[in-house]
Amino acid sequence: VSTQSTGYIHRKEYSSPDLLEGEHVLIVGAHASGIDLTIDLCEYGVRADISHRKPAPCNGLPEGVIQYKQPVLFEDDKVYFEGDDHGYKFDTIIFATGYGTNLDFIHPDCLIQTDVLPRPLYKFTLNPKYPSMAILNQCYLAAPFILSEYQVLYFRDILLGKIHLESHDFLLNDARKLLKRFPGDHLKYQYSLSLEQFGLYSELADKCGIPLDFENDINALCDLYDMVVSERNSEPSKYRNKEWELNRENVTYQMTRDWNVK
Repeated sequence: VSTQSTGYIHRKEYSSPDLLEGEHVLIVGAHASGIDLTIDLCEYGVRADISHRKPAPCNGLPEGVIQYKQPVLFEDDKVYFEGDDHGYKFDTIIFATGYGTNLDFIHPDCLIQTDVLPRPLYKFTLNPKYPSMAILNQCYLAAPFILSEYQVLYFRDILLGKIHLESHDFLLNDARKLLKRFPGDHLKYQYSLSLEQFGLYSELADKCGIPLDFENDINALCDLYDMVVSERNSEPSKYRNKEWELNRENVTYQMTRDWNVK
């Protein structure tokens, strides 16, 4: 990558759209952060386009946003996209391509590898060799606050002696299975949860003896997850403006207010 006249930043370095006012911006990556950033910039009046490797165009992006295929070359002040020999100029390119957690401070004697993702981890949480050590919230495509809560409660009860673990070999073998969940996929994708997160929450809650109340009903949460994903895929600029509440009579979440409707 040559940065002679084009600015290159990562999504985590982005702070405010007013710093990009009057510029032509390219967002690389069309997962949650890339889509949301494109919408935010357009709402502020910044000219923004997006590049991704999805097989079909993303729905619901603001009018005027050009969707390019994935970039294959950054040369001087031009970007070249897959299947296109023409170079395109942008003032700033923002990479919304994900990032990893830096855990290099963990001593090698802890027997946890920290490149790509921390491993091995039993139940995505515990160090099999030293189960008094936990690393939290390393899964993605998961609700981070819920994930952290159940992991903390599970770890707490282990430290208090309320939960008795299997042997080191058992924990290690189970942890290694988590690294082979998607054969053929890169190691960094092995901690993807998506809908599996609710099964993990239910398992950890059961081990801690925590009764799942209505708000934490796994089936209801799965249905809510599906509904919000569907809303997000169809109207990414509007789904955040909808409120959902639990109907305790039939234990389902229902949309109770749409702030998009004036």
